[in-house]
Amino acid sequence: MARNQYGGTAADVAEDVTGARVPGAMGTVWDGPGSGANQLTDLTDMDGNAMGQLVADDQGMIPAFLGPDEAEVLWVDFGGGRVAITPVDVGSRLRNHVENLTPDAHGDRAYANATFVKLVDAAWLVTPNGRATGKGVYVPRQWGEFWRPARAAARAGTGKARIAVIGGSSAVGFYASNLVTRSWPGVVATALQADNGDGGSGFVSALFSATGIQGNDAAAVNQWNTSGGLASQTGTWAIGGLQAGPGWGYLYTSTTGSSMTWTVRGSTLTVYTLGGDGGRAPWAYSIDGGPDVVVTDSTTTGLTVLRTTVPGLSAGTHTVRVRHTGTGSQYLSVCGVSAENNSGVVLNNFGKKNANASQYLPVGKVGWNGGTNYPADILIYGISPQDVIDGVAVDTWASQVRQHLSQVKDGGSNVGTTDVVFVLPHIGRADTQGHRFQDFTDRTYALASTFEAAVVDIWNLGRNSWNFFNSLGYWGNPSAPGTAGTDDALLSDAGHSYMAGVLASLLNS
Repeated sequence: MARNQYGGTAADVAEDVTGARVPGAMGTVWDGPGSGANQLTDLTDMDGNAMGQLVADDQGMIPAFLGPDEAEVLWVDFGGGRVAITPVDVGSRLRNHVENLTPDAHGDRAYANATFVKLVDAAWLVTPNGRATGKGVYVPRQWGEFWRPARAAARAGTGKARIAVIGGSSAVGFYASNLVTRSWPGVVATALQADNGDGGSGFVSALFSATGIQGNDAAAVNQWNTSGGLASQTGTWAIGGLQAGPGWGYLYTSTTGSSMTWTVRGSTLTVYTLGGDGGRAPWAYSIDGGPDVVVTDSTTTGLTVLRTTVPGLSAGTHTVRVRHTGTGSQYLSVCGVSAENNSGVVLNNFGKKNANASQYLPVGKVGWNGGTNYPADILIYGISPQDVIDGVAVDTWASQVRQHLSQVKDGGSNVGTTDVVFVLPHIGRADTQGHRFQDFTDRTYALASTFEAAVVDIWNLGRNSWNFFNSLGYWGNPSAPGTAGTDDALLSDAGHSYMAGVLASLLNS
């Protein structure tokens, strides 16, 4: 508590026993009027210089001085007996209190924070034990111990804060108008980069393409191509069946001249391809329409993920083309590309259409999706409805998730320095046959307790009601991505934006 101010007013005079002013008189200060009172010498002038006792001025007035810490009423004695003197700054202290110019001046806020639950800006409650909880959000006390320092370094321009996203069709971006910029991972990345620095566009899978995303979504694929959300292709490509590399999977071609082109952002570019037992084509990359740079991939025995890195680019947007330059009997297999800057937030989207938990576990994949080969400061694990729809037993599913997170925390040389957020989607009407999603919800919270992970429960935030989200225009439209529709569980632009807002609030907290 600060020292209070005394003296210096027309009423503050040094008097003798007759009541006359005594210029230059020496006075003492006490903490009470009685015989048991203590003399106080911890006094200073208004410049902070120690005084010890008071000296009246040449008019017999007591000059302004500062009393001891936490003192209120004092007693002064100039030879005529002790007289009470009160602080003259009560009014300004009251104003500071009312206008909160001195936050928590009396410690009542600290007491309340330690005793009661409170509502924070992100709209969840923080309990006295430090766990944030409330409708749809659960945050353990120590959560963020790795993510927040990385985010601070990103903001300071001294390092990168790396986010890995795992999940199914929602994480890919179905049915946003653009899979890269309007999906919830894309909107989260944009929000965090605006506040903490742009670390680049991150990883994008080769399966974010017409071939990779093909199925019953012809109208959607056409729009995503038009909006620039998919890699462009020439020649003939197919989805590979081997389980290796980051993200969704890979595309391969044996047609000379077949190419894929991405638009990326960052000063360092990396192309991820697969080596293997011979038969791999030489290939070339071209940046911003420049000349081809030919690459001959290794023919290392066994399936190997190879990285071709191109540093020294400007920090802006670039186009990169990857092209088969071998013969028709040779295969080029491409997992995807990434682009990063030297500092800032970078989000790597490892989402997969219709993913289930087991698809991230093969030996050639698990280390590349937030694990030792492609680590992250924070892993956003989106629970995919596909496991529920496919009838996977909840115990089996929980074991698979645990295996994935064990690789993230303890795979290779990792020492557990990755925070985790589980995202429970709004299940909508995707679980109307078995009605089992609540079992997955329960196990998610159990896993969160095990891994000290946060949980964002969109189903809970959405009132467990398809109709509620429908009234807000949050459900997607496969015939016109981005617009409101009546999909069972996948989101429109508005739905992705809402989901991203909750996550970005947590990650920026």
